[in-house]
Amino acid sequence: MVATGGSGPGALAPLPAVTRRLLPLLLTGVLAAAAGCAGHDGREMVANGIGVTPESTTTTAPPTTSSLPQGTIPEGTGSEEGTAGGDGSGSGPGPAVGSVYVDTASGTVGGTGSYDLHHPQLDGLAIGHPVNEALRRPTEAVRAEFVAALSERTGEEGGASGGAEAGPGDSLRGGGTVYLLDDRLVSVVYEMRIDWAGAADVDERVDSVLVDLATGAELGLRDLFVPESPWLETIGFFVRRDLDVRLGEGVLWPDGRGLDPEASNFAVFGVTATDLVVRFPMHAVAPGVAGTPEAVVPWASLAGLVDPRGPAGHLAS
Repeated sequence: MVATGGSGPGALAPLPAVTRRLLPLLLTGVLAAAAGCAGHDGREMVANGIGVTPESTTTTAPPTTSSLPQGTIPEGTGSEEGTAGGDGSGSGPGPAVGSVYVDTASGTVGGTGSYDLHHPQLDGLAIGHPVNEALRRPTEAVRAEFVAALSERTGEEGGASGGAEAGPGDSLRGGGTVYLLDDRLVSVVYEMRIDWAGAADVDERVDSVLVDLATGAELGLRDLFVPESPWLETIGFFVRRDLDVRLGEGVLWPDGRGLDPEASNFAVFGVTATDLVVRFPMHAVAPGVAGTPEAVVPWASLAGLVDPRGPAGHLAS
C-alpha cells in the first residue's frame, strides 16, 4: 500500500518525486495493455467463428431463360406499336400486363353496327410472329364474319370505319383471356357475343388457342395425351359429371350429343396449372339457355393419360 502523505511513527516514507511522476504513466500502460488483450481475444473469437453471426453474403440468382422462339418475353416492358387494320379500324397495344399486353380492335360498320374486341399478345415477339398471329386469329375471324354479314345486309363492301360514331344496331363484343403462360405453353380462351338488332337471343361464341412456345406450333387436345390411351373417354366421363353439377341434372341433351368420345367435341379448351377447362358452343351439349357451358377436369383425374414428355407433361406431374 502506498501512503498519500503524513508523518509520525509507523508512517511510510514518501516516495521520491521521480517515482510519483512515473506511477501514473505505469498505471496508464497497464490499463492500455489490458484493453488491448481483451480486444485481441475478441478478434480471435470472431475469426474462429465462436459466439458471433458470420457476415451475410450476397448470392446472385442464375438468370432466367425462356424457350420462346426468336427471343424472350421481357417482364413488364412496353409493347410494339400495333398497326391499323385494312378496314381503317383503330387498333393498337393496350397496357402491359406482365409478359402479356392486350391488343384491341374497334370500329363501326355502315354506321349501324359496331365491334370492340381484344386479344392478348406476347411482349418481346413481333406482331407478325406466328405465336402472336395465332393469338389474334379467333377475334379477327369473328370480326371478319361480322363485317361480312353487315356488309351483305346493307349492300356495302368493306364498310368498316374506325372512329365514327356508332349508331344503334348490331354489336360484337369480347376477347381472349390468358389461362396459362409459362416457358412452354400459352393458353387463351375467347368469349365473344354478337347482339343482332331485333333478335331475341344473343349469339355467343367461344374459341381457344394453345401454342407450344418451344416450337411455335398450335396444339390440339390430342397432342397432350399418350396415344392409344383412353383419354377421350376419360375426359368425356369427367366433363359430363361436372356439367351435371354446374347446370343441374336433366339440362344436358338427353341423347348425350356433344359429349361422345370424339376430339371435335372437345376442340375448345384451355389449360391452367391445375386443370383442363373445356368449353362448349351454344346448343352443343344443352339448350341455348345454358349459354356456352364450361367443365373443369383436374389434371389429377387424368393421371397416367397425359404424355409426360409432351407439352403438358409438366402440368400433370
